[in-house]
Amino acid sequence: MLGVDVASLVDLCRRQAEIMPDERAFVFLDSGVVEQEVLTYSELDRRARSIAVWLRSMVRPGARALLCHPPGLDFVSAFLGCLYADVVAVPAPPVRRASGDARHVRLLSIAEDCDPDLLLSTEDTGFSMGIPELATDVLTDRSTEWREDSPTGVAYLQYTSGTTGRPRGVVLTHHNVLRNLSLIVRNGSRPDERFERGTTVCWLPPFHDMGLIGGILQPLFLGHESVLMSAQAFYRTPANWLRAIDRYRAEVAAAPSLGYDLCLRRVTDEQLGTFDLSRWRIAAISDEPLRARTIEEFAQRFAPCGFRKAAFFPSYGMAESTVLVSGGPVEEEPIVVDFDADALEHGRVREALACERVQRLVGCGDPDPSLTIVIVRPGTDVPCDVDEVGEILVSGPSIGEGYWGDPEATRDTFGATVLGRGDQRFLRTGNLGFRYQGQLFITCRVPDLLVIDDRQLYPYDVEATAEAAHPAVRAACAVDRRVFAELDRRYRSTPHDEIREAVRAAVQAEHGYEVSAVVVLMPGALPYTTSGKLCRAAVRELGGS
Repeated sequence: MLGVDVASLVDLCRRQAEIMPDERAFVFLDSGVVEQEVLTYSELDRRARSIAVWLRSMVRPGARALLCHPPGLDFVSAFLGCLYADVVAVPAPPVRRASGDARHVRLLSIAEDCDPDLLLSTEDTGFSMGIPELATDVLTDRSTEWREDSPTGVAYLQYTSGTTGRPRGVVLTHHNVLRNLSLIVRNGSRPDERFERGTTVCWLPPFHDMGLIGGILQPLFLGHESVLMSAQAFYRTPANWLRAIDRYRAEVAAAPSLGYDLCLRRVTDEQLGTFDLSRWRIAAISDEPLRARTIEEFAQRFAPCGFRKAAFFPSYGMAESTVLVSGGPVEEEPIVVDFDADALEHGRVREALACERVQRLVGCGDPDPSLTIVIVRPGTDVPCDVDEVGEILVSGPSIGEGYWGDPEATRDTFGATVLGRGDQRFLRTGNLGFRYQGQLFITCRVPDLLVIDDRQLYPYDVEATAEAAHPAVRAACAVDRRVFAELDRRYRSTPHDEIREAVRAAVQAEHGYEVSAVVVLMPGALPYTTSGKLCRAAVRELGGS
């Protein structure tokens, strides 16, 4: 493991190729099972140098290259090739044709925003953007023509998920990324010293921040072997992720809550006896907010496989902060606290007594000393009282430079100030939360908060109530005073009035307010991002029966 004694991600990759040229760097599992391709560090370096030479023959340094590769190791080589050429990489979802689905819409949105100079993909892409294209999987080797000129500026644009609006391209420099990789190590991702090298297993798409950092750049930083599989392979058979963790004796594997929930639902009792998860040391989990139920049920269900609850690594971060803000603790069980629900509804923090309504929240670790965290009253520069819920502001060297081509949004989001802290600039995260006993707790996104009769309700709690109100409700989304209830396919013929009445009654009983409308949606109608998060901004525009 190198630490931060390199000036750029290019220097990092070059150094690893010198130190361990023949060690396996990346493995891709076809269908999540069979090793389709393997790259050693020297092979990765050679491919990156060759792609960089081709890029320099087509565009100037600082140009933007849209990366639209299907699952596999071609993306890894192309991404690093961009960095070697001092070309700004723009990871995007793979698209085979103009289909109008979520990936296609996201790709078009990214392309419109960043105005790329070049499209990088594979020979069989079958999709054109009307700009010069380069199929990186069929290039002749020009690696010996590469001339080292380590870049220190912008490395790539990381597009946000678009849960509360259109995706925005976060400008991340080599310095930002290296500082965040170092921060992650200090928070616990350093390999167990009992073993020579660690292994990471990752199914998250590389065009998302968690997949790019967790599956590619962090293993590269640590000298890990990284075993990759496609998100589609995971969704089809979640057991294959656990099987790969066992097979490769992985220490690190991360997923949003959705991934652990899918394992709970889809991994059978018969499959449980086929996994050994005892070496899984860091099971990073992230969401807004984290649910204690997911952590507790997963730990209990997979305990017979050797999984330890202490392996869970609750974390908080976002594209604007490269990825990680806080996480942990490592090798200790997650910190779960029962807070007074009535106090939280009025923006105050107090642990619950036995007789009170409880809101269970999971701590997301103590932020790294390189970051400054301040909780302010939303929309202001006024710090909160210590027992007050507010908006989380973050400042530090791993915070991105801003949004590509959007100075106004950059000023609003990355240029926040705090009363009493001079000219120091902060990232306005858009998340509500508080610090309590050394932990950062996340409660809600600011735009998602339901303010009803001077009470602050979290939509996730209302949604859980709606989903439990009637077996026909597969998923729910609460926005404003409305609840959108998506039908389970098995209950399509259930009378909608019956569902509406059940949801209304449950929300009234549990949360004490009357829903203005329950909109019943057909199966599959709720819009999600490609990372599985509800697009709440789009939900507000939905109609229904």
